[in-house]
Amino acid sequence: MRRLVVACIVLFAGIAHADPDPKRKVVVIEYRSGSSALPGIANRVVETMTKLTSLQLLGPDQTRTVYGDQLDQAIAKCSGEAGCIAAIGKKVGAADVLLVGVSELGDVILTVQRIEVGRGEVVTRIADSLAASAVPSDDQINGYLARLLSPGDFMRYGVIDIVANLAGAAVTVGGTSRGLTPIQALKLPAPATYEIRVEKAGFVPFTTKVALPPDGEIKVSAELSKRGGDGAWYGRWYVLAGAGLLVAGAATTAIYFGTRTTESDSVTVSGVLK
Repeated sequence: MRRLVVACIVLFAGIAHADPDPKRKVVVIEYRSGSSALPGIANRVVETMTKLTSLQLLGPDQTRTVYGDQLDQAIAKCSGEAGCIAAIGKKVGAADVLLVGVSELGDVILTVQRIEVGRGEVVTRIADSLAASAVPSDDQINGYLARLLSPGDFMRYGVIDIVANLAGAAVTVGGTSRGLTPIQALKLPAPATYEIRVEKAGFVPFTTKVALPPDGEIKVSAELSKRGGDGAWYGRWYVLAGAGLLVAGAATTAIYFGTRTTESDSVTVSGVLK
């Protein structure tokens, strides 16, 4: 029995389609053939998918709320037929339906089919035989989903929206050039940490580092300030000349001037001079 189950997994996994939308709506519903085994198994599948993917998920209860109280009767009437189940998915606006089936033939037989609503066909399917008192572990459910879903479904994303106070500034995120401001919000793999640099000739570069959570959005306000020059007090010729005289006059005075200058720079650049 176990070898036959594994063979079914390989056969159906081979016809999976590549690169479906990793944020598509997927409903997870149950079909039971007179078995009360594995109570809540569909909800466990939903909980695991929520942790691993960015799919828009509806469990049995949420699907019933959208579809109506006749959901259970509709599922029973379909008897697992893919086109009929796809019609349920279409009614609730889903791209895929995961149909979790539970039956008993001595052992408990757990099947999960991923049905593509648009085509009305099963694209992947797994089946497993469990002892009557056994329940799938978290690792087993992870393994089921790895066979049912496409690899891209496990890529989670977040959004970084970078807004600069200047147009035409070059934006680099994670070492990759993203063009000149203004730029569109960036959809990036998450969770991940990204270094951000915004720069323009004649201005002090803006740099920061952000930790992007899955399905989160971070807004970065990049304020570029003018580099010190004719408009900054410490760039004027008479200040520089005075600094030279002080350095030449006494080492202790030069140290004091250097300390005050550093303190003044940190306050003036961030607070007044732009």
